[in-house]
Amino acid sequence: MSKIIQTDSFSEQSYQIDNFNPSTETINFSYTSGRIALPVYNKYDTRNKPKVFGYYTDWSQYDGRLQGNQDPIRRGRGIDLQHLLDNPFAYDKLVIGFCGILGDEGEKKQQIKEQAPLFARTNNGEVTFTDAWGDCQSYQNCTYSGWQDIQMPRDFDQSKSMGVLGGLAKVQQAAKAQGHDLIMSFSVGGWTMSNGFYAMVRDETLKSYFCSSLVDIFQRFPMFTEIDIDWEYPGVAGNEGNMYASDDGDYYVSLIKDLTAAFKEAGRSDIKISIACSAVPEKMEKSKIPELLQVGLYGVNVMTYDFFGTPWAERLLHHTNLRNYPSGENSVEKAVEYLLSLGVPASAINIGYTGYSRNGRNTVIDSYSPLSGSYDPGYVPKKEPKITTTGSFESGTTEWYDTIYNYLDLEEKRGRNNFDLYTDEIADADYLYNKDSQLFISLDTPRSVKSKAQYALEKNLGGIFTWTADQDRGLLVNAAREGLGCELITEKIDMTPFYFKGVNVEPVDPIHPDTGSDYPVWDANRAYKAGDRVSWNNQNWEAKWWNRGTEPDGAGTSDAYPWVKIA
Repeated sequence: MSKIIQTDSFSEQSYQIDNFNPSTETINFSYTSGRIALPVYNKYDTRNKPKVFGYYTDWSQYDGRLQGNQDPIRRGRGIDLQHLLDNPFAYDKLVIGFCGILGDEGEKKQQIKEQAPLFARTNNGEVTFTDAWGDCQSYQNCTYSGWQDIQMPRDFDQSKSMGVLGGLAKVQQAAKAQGHDLIMSFSVGGWTMSNGFYAMVRDETLKSYFCSSLVDIFQRFPMFTEIDIDWEYPGVAGNEGNMYASDDGDYYVSLIKDLTAAFKEAGRSDIKISIACSAVPEKMEKSKIPELLQVGLYGVNVMTYDFFGTPWAERLLHHTNLRNYPSGENSVEKAVEYLLSLGVPASAINIGYTGYSRNGRNTVIDSYSPLSGSYDPGYVPKKEPKITTTGSFESGTTEWYDTIYNYLDLEEKRGRNNFDLYTDEIADADYLYNKDSQLFISLDTPRSVKSKAQYALEKNLGGIFTWTADQDRGLLVNAAREGLGCELITEKIDMTPFYFKGVNVEPVDPIHPDTGSDYPVWDANRAYKAGDRVSWNNQNWEAKWWNRGTEPDGAGTSDAYPWVKIA
């Protein structure tokens, strides 16, 4: 029995309804719920070590399947915040994302406009949360047992809120009870809600509303002591429709200066300001980070990921590699060295690891290490109808719990469903690849996360963070702690076996020897549909209908048995 995954009946139903087969699927989504991952948080002595923190999303709680709705648009991750309430020591800081800016004209314009009044926001420039139900009123997956009469904006307050905000307040209290100082922060902007920055920073009235609204949030929610500004991106193109100009950096400096002054005037000089920034030096340059530090900036969260993604990547690359490699343009190492060259203190720099992958279809790999090859999304962006790439809930993005259920068997040190794990030792990056389906999955593993953390320790960086904490149940954050040299206090799981390299570096023997059959050996973790054929115990079998985990051993003779013996 696995110590890290379990079956989720709702996810299995989705697989069956959609005829989803991870060994062959390259287009459709899996809709795998986070419920399949078991919590395995170890406890470590974190004193005098770089920090480990994570972003936490307010949308990860939802899953219509919990109410019996299998409509794909209603399926969700179903992440239960209870796992952090039970393990409040897992992180040093959690950053809830995202808040928007009223007056935003981007893709979330309507949502921001409709939700703002529920958070007592009426003026353009003001910062607002964007999901009253999920942030303050929901109970399922937020550590609450049932519905309560939470009215907005009346109850937009830490003492009354439920939802993710109320749940995180409980996590912080639980951490304090265990002697752990858990910092809470919230993020403004992000990829889909950065449209509002351009106009706001150029208008003194809008900027004043921005600053005063943030002060208001800190007054309503004393659990927060930090703010994360995630403008994507000053001075360069971000999401479609976002305006930018060469002088954005100057206005960014003015914003941080004014925000620092506003906190001081409100008697909250203790509030720390961080930014999330691109890991691409040409983009970082536009933000004027050294100048930001001079006027009050505390931390720089470098988004050292998304170096690859479909359909926008021009060629096959790693998504979140630590080191430089011949065909790559970016890396964690390159981003850090650039910031250090500007005089940015190492203690202000935080690097990221991911709980999600970036995938590519029609991939041909010419070299495993260093990685080189090609991929094809299957269509020409902006010229042909879009074709998605397999992911969990988004095109080309598989979340960690989905990965360890369908694509990577950590306990057996091998891939699942015809995928193999590979390690690029030059780039210090891992990826999964299915030679038959040609699906490529670039990701972080416990091994690569530990390596990043070791790098952070060697460079005396401020810390290492994840996008996102809700995608992990302990395996990745444990690896980060161990890479930072944190001494183990309480062990839930032995992490040592999970730090293995890919088959191109450490070849593995097959679990079941080749029987000489023309059919592949049955795999307990693979889903089979009617007509699929396998070999098992020196015999050949054919699936009568969709099934998963039912061994074709001949023990079942009734009509309800999903396998039939063939010649």
